Amino acid sequence: MATGVTRMRFTAIDFETANERRSSACAVGLTVVEDGQIVDEIYHLIRPNPTYFAPINVSIHGITSRDVEDAPTFAQLWPQLMDRVSGPLVAHNASFDMSVVRQASDVCGLPYPETDYFCTVVIAKLTWPQQDSYKLNHLAEWLKIPLRHHDAAEDARACALVALEACQSHGVESLYDLREPCGLRVGSLCRDGYTPCGARRRKR
Repeated sequence: MATGVTRMRFTAIDFETANERRSSACAVGLTVVEDGQIVDEIYHLIRPNPTYFAPINVSIHGITSRDVEDAPTFAQLWPQLMDRVSGPLVAHNASFDMSVVRQASDVCGLPYPETDYFCTVVIAKLTWPQQDSYKLNHLAEWLKIPLRHHDAAEDARACALVALEACQSHGVESLYDLREPCGLRVGSLCRDGYTPCGARRRKR
């Protein structure tokens, strides 16, 4: 695993959803990284409204409506989670997880958090262009990261470790330092909207 990363500070996040609606978050995992080390791991079930679980989603993550009967709603849980977030957010396929944040917030009438974010799919493509797949389970296997896929806590932890490995590969001490060596464009969420994480076009 990555070592020697001294200025690294971020929170990896992963959502599972109950159905095809991005607002139907039913589980969330967070892995908090400080100074290149995992210092906190958080997992919560979430009670979506309505509590409709599509069979295909259940077949992926195994969570059912019965599991979330006593769980908090997104509106109840999200402000508490943001109090525990350190640094920018990081997600694997961040366009999905950030859309969960936005759409669940819209349904609840909550403002979007003011934060930068990074996508480890984008980072991995820029760091290891030879890979056949950039799915989290493939990268975890290649990097020898233990993973029980589609468990929000496990996915968040694997995402954090992929980010640390990428930084080690480039010899940088911060996710923001990836902007120069691989042309990364940092994403952002704000009260008025968002800017996606991606790759900057290189000058010819």
